[in-house]
Amino acid sequence: MSIPIEETRQQVDALVAYLQNSTETKDTDLAHELHDELGVLMGAAVMDLDAVRRVKPALSQYTLDRIDRVIRTLEQAIDLKRRVIEGLRPSILDNFGLFAALRWQIKKTWSNSGIISTESFPDVEPQFESCAAIMLFRIAQEALSIAIDRASVKSTDLTIRVNQGIFRMRFSDDGMANAEIQTKDPAMVLASMRHRIRVFDGEVRICRSEAGATVLTASMPLPGAISIGN
Repeated sequence: MSIPIEETRQQVDALVAYLQNSTETKDTDLAHELHDELGVLMGAAVMDLDAVRRVKPALSQYTLDRIDRVIRTLEQAIDLKRRVIEGLRPSILDNFGLFAALRWQIKKTWSNSGIISTESFPDVEPQFESCAAIMLFRIAQEALSIAIDRASVKSTDLTIRVNQGIFRMRFSDDGMANAEIQTKDPAMVLASMRHRIRVFDGEVRICRSEAGATVLTASMPLPGAISIGN
């Protein structure tokens, strides 16, 4: 007996949601382990080495130089660990919310470029469940990855609105598609976004504006939400 198309789609969506949630959970667990265990071990090693270099009588200059080199290497490793942790699970998302995490990600993405980036947020941030917040943040990262792969981007914009219980996150950029510099398949990135948000009864749309900009909009209902912003 054949399975109805709608039932098949629901099963696929459920599987995708399970895999995405499982990945996020594993990433979060790994981030905590790196922070709580590896971070403590590396920090202790730096402190021990610093104590050794202060022993009396003083060590030879050669030995001190070697210790300093090891300390610098450990400090670089600690910085790398911090970046890996933020990639796995941004602490700013858990500590300060989605809007702060989006501002951080946009600054991180465009700070070393000449691209003009603008942002607009409601005065009040809706309360998101953890799984919804990380989903929206991942969609934002994927949208930015599409913009990065475009040629001749001069300006980008992120506008968020919450109106009549609907959350909308709109990205736009004035670049052009360029297959030579693409690092990801835009169609697959877009499909990933749609699978992520479909679990929350949301959708992702992409179009070209009259001015020629690429506009990507992710929207989803917020159960019990009041209208915030416009």
